[in-house]
Amino acid sequence: MTDAPKSTTLLGRVRTRLQIVSVAKALYVASVAVLAAAVVAVLLIRLLGLIPQSQEQPLWLLSIPAVAVLLAGIFHRRVEQQTAARAVDEHARTKDLFLTLSSLSSSAGEYQPLVTSSAEQRAEQIIPDDVVPFRFGGRVAKVVAVAAAFALAVLLTPQLDPFGKVEAATRTADQKKEIEAIHKEALSRADRLKKEAERADEESGEIEDRVNEMKSDFRNMQPKKKGANTKVLDSHRMDLGDLWKSASNDQLRRMMNQPISKQQLGGTRSQKMNEWLKDLQEGNTESLQQELKKARQTMQAMMEAKDPEERKKLASQLQRELQDLQKFAKDKAGSKELAAALSKAMKSLQAAKTPGENPEQMQLSKDAMEALKQSLALSEKEMEQVAQAAKDLKKLEDALKTLQQAQQLNDKGQLDGAKCEGCESLEDYAELYAAMMGEGAGEGDKDVNDGGGGVGRGGESAEDDSDPEGYKKEKDKLQIQAGKILLSIKTKEYAEELDFDPEKMRQYQKSISSLKSSVQSAIDAEEIPPGYVDGIKGYFDKIEDVDPKLKAK
Repeated sequence: MTDAPKSTTLLGRVRTRLQIVSVAKALYVASVAVLAAAVVAVLLIRLLGLIPQSQEQPLWLLSIPAVAVLLAGIFHRRVEQQTAARAVDEHARTKDLFLTLSSLSSSAGEYQPLVTSSAEQRAEQIIPDDVVPFRFGGRVAKVVAVAAAFALAVLLTPQLDPFGKVEAATRTADQKKEIEAIHKEALSRADRLKKEAERADEESGEIEDRVNEMKSDFRNMQPKKKGANTKVLDSHRMDLGDLWKSASNDQLRRMMNQPISKQQLGGTRSQKMNEWLKDLQEGNTESLQQELKKARQTMQAMMEAKDPEERKKLASQLQRELQDLQKFAKDKAGSKELAAALSKAMKSLQAAKTPGENPEQMQLSKDAMEALKQSLALSEKEMEQVAQAAKDLKKLEDALKTLQQAQQLNDKGQLDGAKCEGCESLEDYAELYAAMMGEGAGEGDKDVNDGGGGVGRGGESAEDDSDPEGYKKEKDKLQIQAGKILLSIKTKEYAEELDFDPEKMRQYQKSISSLKSSVQSAIDAEEIPPGYVDGIKGYFDKIEDVDPKLKAK
């Protein structure tokens, strides 16, 4: 056909259009088939609960046109040149002229030039678009209708769960997200704990230095230098008070002040928690560490268990152990961070109880066990943090109490550093000062003159009534504020209850009682260090105290 360029071009264009029509037809059939199958699949999945709706990925929709194109590419009909020639002959009614032309290369005869000449003449009159017109509108409309049916099926078909598979898959997916969150939070909290531990070590070192300085100053105290002693003691009280405020917080103070319960209503469990609390208040975590070690051993045994029943039994045992620790952290230790770490450990345990049968559940169980390990390790660090804080706070409180003892001895002129030669720890100083206070408990002030002449050993001082500068009688303005008169003023005698207005006296006593009841709340709210607490309480407790000697006058 090299001698028939017009016919060759015509047949080539017709063949191309026929190929496009063939592919379009195959694509139409494949699209309708795939969309229909997708509708059926959606109905089955939703109504039978084969896959949770939360796990249906929108990207799956892209697989529909991809599969349709793939099928069309595989199964469409290939168009040969003879097919194109036959189509031209049918359209132009040339009685197989072009079909004969397309086979001239494989045939012999003197008529070939005649056929070629006739085909070239007719080729000029034939339009390829008329031979193979494109009419895709109807098929496209049908594909759109089936696609709309698929969209309605996706949007309107309800999610049912007759076999419980959706619930199980949803629970697995939720646990997976939760385990991932636990893992991230554990790593983040571990980093923060490391920084907090470094800061706590610095604070502990500073507390130790301050306490050592105070003990050194105790050894330099002299009974006759009460004023100088007081300045040194006040300086230490301020420094230790600031450290106490910095080291303490509400939950730590509640834990330290929580009484050890003597009731054994909870049996062994309650007794165990009381022992943990007692140790923790002293900054000791040995008993708690033993419980955590026991929990880790149970966890390891659960991981190695092959029998599902044995694994389930060990998981229940581990859950009880973690529950005890979390209850202690929440109710006794008052540590939100420790309770949170143990809570995450229990959530990880719930996900790791049963490995499951499918790969996703098995991987979830493995990840959960890793998260459980991290949570237990984090719990141990949180516990050490609480214990260190409790140890520091206790040391500060002991130091402030010992400082208060020293101040009381100094007020009596009995603070003597020479007696502290054998003292090393704070306990040694506290025992020494307690013994010294006990020895001087019955001694009074030997300088007091009970004869009414005042304080001191001398007699009455000589007075000079002369006024070399000139004395002017003047009256100072009374500094009287608005209020109520509680009693009438008497001279040189003690006021009796009869001197008071009864109603005003009741109001006064009620005010005093209310004031006393609010003292402890005010102390807690203002974070008063222990070294000041006894003095504040003593002041308010003595408001209504009456000296019997005064009342007897």
